[in-house]
Amino acid sequence: MTSQRDTRDSGTLDGGTLDGGNLTTHPLERFGACGSLLLRTLASERLSPSYLFEGTDGDALHEAARAFAAGILAASPPGVADERTMKLALTGSHPDLHELSQDKATVISVAALTPVLERAHSTPLESEHQVFVIDPAEAMEAEGIARYLKSLEEPPAGTVFILVTTRAERLPDTVLSRCRRVRFPPLSADVIAGRLEEDGVGAEVAADAALACGGSLARARRMAEHDIVLAAQAVVDAGTNPMPEVAATAARILAQLQQGGADLAADDPREADTKRQWLRVLLRDVLRVLCVSARERAAGRSGGPLPACDPERALDLIAGWGELEAAVASNVTPAAVLIEAIALLRRGVR
Repeated sequence: MTSQRDTRDSGTLDGGTLDGGNLTTHPLERFGACGSLLLRTLASERLSPSYLFEGTDGDALHEAARAFAAGILAASPPGVADERTMKLALTGSHPDLHELSQDKATVISVAALTPVLERAHSTPLESEHQVFVIDPAEAMEAEGIARYLKSLEEPPAGTVFILVTTRAERLPDTVLSRCRRVRFPPLSADVIAGRLEEDGVGAEVAADAALACGGSLARARRMAEHDIVLAAQAVVDAGTNPMPEVAATAARILAQLQQGGADLAADDPREADTKRQWLRVLLRDVLRVLCVSARERAAGRSGGPLPACDPERALDLIAGWGELEAAVASNVTPAAVLIEAIALLRRGVR
């Protein structure tokens, strides 16, 4: 079954090594106490038919789901782990790992879920288990949830479901009560920076994105992929350069963000509206990098593109950029927001 989710490599054996066929470290170790809990579950060989991975960061949750699935599949038969199985599972390519995401704009339809549930009652192709990751679980239609619950009345032997959600409150109690729930706290900035470097992001950009992302790996990756830290640096350069080109700089940054918004919206059927929405998301990301950098200066720390300044000035910048971040959601044009962000630096924010 072909995955309907991005099959980008979200994990490598750098996070877990194999020695003589036995797993000595595991990618789940990246996930702190939750990872340790799941590793103990794997060691016990007592698997529940359904798990719910919940938290605030969809990317991190999906990586954890793949890492747990890799542990289930690579340890079949018990006590044996093989490198090929780990690699295939961590990249979402193992034949006994099935991933399902939205097949429509906002939902996982009954038509998409039905063959998954039918496959769950079949025999695994290679391992002793098969794992089904449904992400985001709250996107399942009501009829699809009913069919999922019916399949759990007589759990298929060797089948494990992993539901992934950032909005557990949207799932009915009948689903929550039948899952073993694992709640993941936000990742630390150091862990997120390490993930970005594994993705090939430079150390300095990775550190700045990790600092500004608010514990969200998904946001940090978006910041890195669309050069948000560099856009924030351009704002700072225009605001501190003795020969400013404010309008031209704002236009260049806006063009960069518009291209990023177009890329993010490319697969959405409402592309025109979604381009504008993503443009505002990326613009808020730029302002967030600036605000966090100013926060670090106010606390006497380094980090982010803002040069050294006294704490009072940094607090003024936080207030000004914070107001602009809130204004992005209104009808203020993105170009005007960028020009004002630069102007705040130039006039010293009185």
